[in-house]
Order: sequence, then C-alpha cells, then structure tokens
Amino acid sequence: MSVLRTEARRTIAPWLLFALLAVGLGFFFLFSGPWWKDAEAWNLQWTPSILWSRYLLSLLWPIIVCAAAIQGMRDRRSGMDELLATTPLPVARRTAKVGLVIGLSAVAGYLLIVAIGLGQVIANDGVFTFTWVLPLLVGVASVVAGAAVGLAVGRLLPHSLTAPAAGVVALVVGVFLQVGGVRGSAVQQAVPNRIALLSPAGGQPYSAFVDPVVSVSIGQLCWLLGLAATGFLVLAARRWFAVLPALIGLAIAIPIFPATATDNFVDNPSAAAPVCDGPVCVTALHGEWLSTVAGPGKDALALLAKLPSAPTHVVETTTSENRAHGPGDPSALVVRRDDAELRDVSGRDLEYELLATAPFCSGPPTATKARYIIASWLLGDPGDPPHADRYGSWLTTPMHDVGAQLRALPAAEQLARVSAAYQAQQTCSGDPYALLTGASQ
Repeated sequence: MSVLRTEARRTIAPWLLFALLAVGLGFFFLFSGPWWKDAEAWNLQWTPSILWSRYLLSLLWPIIVCAAAIQGMRDRRSGMDELLATTPLPVARRTAKVGLVIGLSAVAGYLLIVAIGLGQVIANDGVFTFTWVLPLLVGVASVVAGAAVGLAVGRLLPHSLTAPAAGVVALVVGVFLQVGGVRGSAVQQAVPNRIALLSPAGGQPYSAFVDPVVSVSIGQLCWLLGLAATGFLVLAARRWFAVLPALIGLAIAIPIFPATATDNFVDNPSAAAPVCDGPVCVTALHGEWLSTVAGPGKDALALLAKLPSAPTHVVETTTSENRAHGPGDPSALVVRRDDAELRDVSGRDLEYELLATAPFCSGPPTATKARYIIASWLLGDPGDPPHADRYGSWLTTPMHDVGAQLRALPAAEQLARVSAAYQAQQTCSGDPYALLTGASQ
C-alpha cells in the first residue's frame, strides 16, 4: 500500500479521478440533455441508471485514454528509459504498479458516478432487479481497457502529440460506433450491429421495460477484457503475442452478438406486469401511479361510454412512443405514464388529458385541436386544457370557437358530430376537425 500511495503521488492518477468526476457529474447535473424525466432516467431505475453511466463513457473513455497515455510516456519522456532497463527489476513488475494505480483511479471515478446515480434510484424507490449487474461489469471492464490502451500507446509512441491524438481518436471512434447502434441513426446502415457493440460506451437507454440481452453483455466483457489484457501486455513486454487476448476476445464476442440492433434488448416481464384497479391498469414499474389514474380513468371511461365503439378499459403501454401509431384495439384507452401531457397531472386535469388521448395518425395537423374539442365537449366545457400554454392560441382559439359553435347545435347533432369525429380519430380515417365543424358535410 505504501508503494501504491507513492506511485499515486508521482502519477497523474489524482487528476484523472478529478477529471472523471468533474465531467461525469457535470454532465448529469449541470446540463438538460437526454436524461429526461421518463422511467429510464438516470436517477429512477436500476438498469437504466447503469446504462446511462455506460453512455457517459463516450466522454469519459477519451479522458482515460489521454491521461493514461501521458503516464505511459513517463519513462521515455524523462530520459530514464535506458537507465531503468539496466535495473534488475523486471519491466512487467515496474509497469504493473503504474498500471494498477491508473486503473484503480479510473475505476474509482467511474464507480463513484455510478454510486451517486444508484443512490438517487434507491431514494426514488426504483424497482430492484439484478439485470444491472452485467452492464455494470461491462462498464468497469471498459474503463480498465481504456487505461490499458492509453498506457500502451504512451509507451509505444512517446511523443508530445500522442496523448491528445489518442484522446481525439478514442472520442471519434467511440462516438461513431455508439451513434451507429442508435435506432434510426443516419449511420446505422453503415455500421453493422456486431461492430457497433464493440464501442467502449453504450447507447442511450430508450425504455425501462427492456433489459440488455445477456449474450451482448458477455460478448462485450470478453472483448473489453481481451483489449485490456493486450494493453497491459504491450506495456509490459511489447511482444507480438500481446495482441492475442484482444483477438481472442473479438473472436468470442462477434459470433454471439445479435445481427440487428432490435435484438440487443429483451422485454422485462416483471416491469411490464399489469397492476389494476377495476378497468384501469398500469404496469408494475409504475404501480404507484395507479392511485392517481384510477379515479380519472374510470370517470373518463364513463363519459366516453356515450360514444360508439367507446373504450372499456385503460391500459398503460410499455412502448417508448408517446402515443400509439395507427389504429389499435378500440376497446382500450392506451396511455403512457411518461407522456409529457400526463406527467405530473392529476384529478380533473388528468381526466381531461385521458379524454383527449388518441392514436397518432399521419393526417391533418388539426387532429390535436379535434382531440381537445372532443374532450372539452365531454367534460361540459371546463376551459383550457391543462397544457394549453404548450400550444398557445393555435389550439385555444379554435377550440373555444368551434366548441361554442358545436354546443349551439341541437343535442342530437352535437352527439352525431362528436361521435363521427371520435370514430375518425380512433380509426385514422378522415378529418376529425372537419367533422366537428361540419366542413366535411
């Protein structure tokens, strides 16, 4: 321990730890980036929290590689390479101390960031599963591999430009592979999934209802541990056989990786299990939301019952889309807990939003106006919807005008127009807004 403390003071390890914590925690706490308030946020659920920390490696890995490269150049840049070669202490033992100190510093920084995220998950009562363990081990292996690669590059190429160049290359390659694995990415077709999974960083978690496939984590562990072993062998021996661990890890990983990105994750049945209060059901992941949505959900179903083909139950979807695309089961009012319109809404406002829920159709932009006009009519004109400020006068002005015109009609005509518009929006056929205004007649 005394030797390690001495090496820690002589190396860049303390500065590496500081840089990782500054960048990592700054990334999560000071910016309003991709860690939205959905269930897959960094501070709400166990596995997504670990996956966000792995995503962060797109920034941390280049820092680790750059700092380790600086340390790897120490002997040659100090002019002591030939002198140290004459000492009886083997190179492997001498470099092992440096590698251990840099590796421990990098791992400590990463684990501290992970611990802060998981501490918030525990405070927020996130659903506990063990599916986060393997992704955490992959993240640690990635950090160790970054330290080993950086040390090896610094020892092989002791030049003043080596460290910044290594950091830039690590950033470009890592981000390219990471982006190549994102669903809908412009470069996804150019980067096969099996190659994209070799990235030291992970992609953004897009759902808390899925978990990484075990074979993906095992393959990444084999590849990253092999890369780490190669880096340390190059640091200690600089022999041709040093590349063997990386090649072996690659040979194990590539065949067991899925061919397509859609197979990188598997559904989590325990998170998606339904929890119901009569006709209103939510997922087990959002079980605490049931007490909030049960009352408004039942009231919304009662109001919708006057319309033809009205839904008979409320169900929470497990997809990552805000609303269902295209017509679905007409008997189900499909909602998403993390939809922006439903987040932090309760009581009468939540009932308003549930009544305005409809499938997403590739139709006219007036569909949103029609949804809220129907909801307002069913509620008896309660005023502006809860999120009216999000739409502004584009929604509220025609909603009030058309709503007033609609309520001025005979009751039978009102019901006929609203029924036709509701049917059109549920089946993605016709223009619901035109049906409400009578323009389609």
